Amino acid sequence: MYRIFDCIAYEHHYGLLSLAVVSCVIGALLTVLQTRRMLKAHPRQRALQIALVSIIGGATIWSTHFLAMLAYDPGVPHAYEPVVTALSLAVAVAGFAITNAVAVFARGPARLVGGGLLFGVTVSTMHYMGMSAYQIPGQMIWDPVRVIASLAAGAALGVAAYHRMFFPVTRICWLGGVILMIMAICAMHFTGMSAFYIQLDGTVQVPAAMVSDEWFGITVVVVTGLLYLIGFFSFQMEVESTGQLRFVSLHDPLTKLPNRMQLMQKLDEMDRMLERDGTSRLAVLMLDLDGFKHINEIYGRQAGDLVLTEVARRLESTLGPEEWVARSGSDEFVVLKTDFRRVEQIHALSERVMANVVAPVVAEAFEVTLQVSIGLATTINEARDAEGLMRKADVALHHAKQRKDTVTLQYSDALEEQDRSRLEMIEDMRRALTNDEFALVYQRQNTIETEALVGFEALIRWHHPTKGMIPPGQFIPLAEETGQIREIGLWVLRTACAEAASWHQPHSIAINVAPQQLLQTRFVDQVAFILDETELEPSRLELEITEATMIDDMSFALAAMTRLKDMGVRIAMDDFGTGYSSLSTLQAFPFDKIKIDRSFITDVHENPQRAAIVRSTLLLGQALNIPVLAEGVEVGPELEFLKAENCGLVQGYFFGKPLTLEEMRTVLAEQEAAAKAG
Repeated sequence: MYRIFDCIAYEHHYGLLSLAVVSCVIGALLTVLQTRRMLKAHPRQRALQIALVSIIGGATIWSTHFLAMLAYDPGVPHAYEPVVTALSLAVAVAGFAITNAVAVFARGPARLVGGGLLFGVTVSTMHYMGMSAYQIPGQMIWDPVRVIASLAAGAALGVAAYHRMFFPVTRICWLGGVILMIMAICAMHFTGMSAFYIQLDGTVQVPAAMVSDEWFGITVVVVTGLLYLIGFFSFQMEVESTGQLRFVSLHDPLTKLPNRMQLMQKLDEMDRMLERDGTSRLAVLMLDLDGFKHINEIYGRQAGDLVLTEVARRLESTLGPEEWVARSGSDEFVVLKTDFRRVEQIHALSERVMANVVAPVVAEAFEVTLQVSIGLATTINEARDAEGLMRKADVALHHAKQRKDTVTLQYSDALEEQDRSRLEMIEDMRRALTNDEFALVYQRQNTIETEALVGFEALIRWHHPTKGMIPPGQFIPLAEETGQIREIGLWVLRTACAEAASWHQPHSIAINVAPQQLLQTRFVDQVAFILDETELEPSRLELEITEATMIDDMSFALAAMTRLKDMGVRIAMDDFGTGYSSLSTLQAFPFDKIKIDRSFITDVHENPQRAAIVRSTLLLGQALNIPVLAEGVEVGPELEFLKAENCGLVQGYFFGKPLTLEEMRTVLAEQEAAAKAG
């Protein structure tokens, strides 16, 4: 140990020795940082990473050795053999490449021990090869014990350095790897430098062609500087690239707001805050842009993107300290707020957000006024965990969207109970078909002139085993929302067609078709199969389709309806006047019937506006040669008004409530008996 100290203290130039240490520190820092990235690199990038780390690591060993050698003063003339000196750099780089390959591809203890030992061997090999390039007028006499000690020091500290890189305990453990790598290089070098003494020999001369200290020092500094610059800039580029990738992965590409992934990370952070501090509070506000789909449909997706970008800008400018926003879905946003004391503060935040977001969005090609629904939940009353708050805010948002008179709604247990009942109904509905709980009733359709029966509309009813009769208005929307309407609609179609095929009179049977049914690729084939199976004449089947059914995918819907008409099936436009584009829809497809919605028929004889709409529809039907049926006729004056306006067909409670299967069969039997008697 004293010999090592004596070597450093009395045989080296302190300035050059300091430069060697600085080079070692910088090189070790870059090497460890790049090694950590190499271990995490994608398989396709590993070869490049191994090469980069090998160049930087090899340059670190090489520059530290020769800068320290330049600082060493043997007291006699000396120089450096250029070929061996250059080869020693190549050996350092190649040795580091083998070390890195073992570190990346080996498994188990071989990865750590093999990598660390090879690092030590690389340092030692480069050192003693570099010493062989050192030319002096004499011979170097080596102490084998000290040589072995230098090898052991490099290997042991190398294993320790790689252990810190492979198995970090804290976020700064890599700094331990840097320190241990510096110690490995320096301990090996200075122990090796203390392992020899020079025996002068007058017969040995230093060749004149060798490289002097001055030129060699410049060469080492330039080469090392260039290699370190390559390492630094590659590291900087990778840091910037990683930062950009991280930004892209955590932010929405359109609005630049935090995305759902970052929202999840933020919620985890909030959970830790709530767990750490029992007095801390969190509020979650979930926002949904109502009718955003129609903005895309009417003005185009580019306009929708502009609206979303503007909403994001407004949200960011609206929020203050301790308030944070993310885009969580196509037209949904989440606002988080901490550091509040009263629920009223959250309602004030909701009003502030609402006031800024709903302002009209004005562009060159369009102007739209936004509508927003907000659901909120706080740790004051609802939950103490972020996930629970998110779920309850979502429940509140769902109910806020359903209520036309409410735009902001705070979670309550009553909302949860409603959702629970809704889920129960969905599950009950799945079992209803299997358990034969559905039944059809039949509403009469009559001519207005003679009031003769010409057909029926089949309407579904649900006889629940414990809840009794459930109105269609309660379960049909749920069936459409969950997709169960496809199976239910198919059952209605098959049951109604089978029943109609058994009638002796050629009355028509009308059946409502939901959007999800018509837009199925197999729907037309299913209709054809049922008609063939039940042997019902296609012309007796009338499918009622609303404008909403067509507007979701006009081209597909028109193609399906055309195929149905080609089969002989009749198509009626249901709820005429309540959709988006009744006239253009009539122009696009030759319907067999128009059904005026009941909302225009109620009190039509007393309401001038409704009367005008009904007259216009009847005139339109006459011009297009399409029969018109008025729904919802309940009183005599309504019927008389329709007669006076030459309406051809009517349907409603004026002719009786919808009939059960038995009642309908009785009516048909009486009609048949009357016909025979006549």
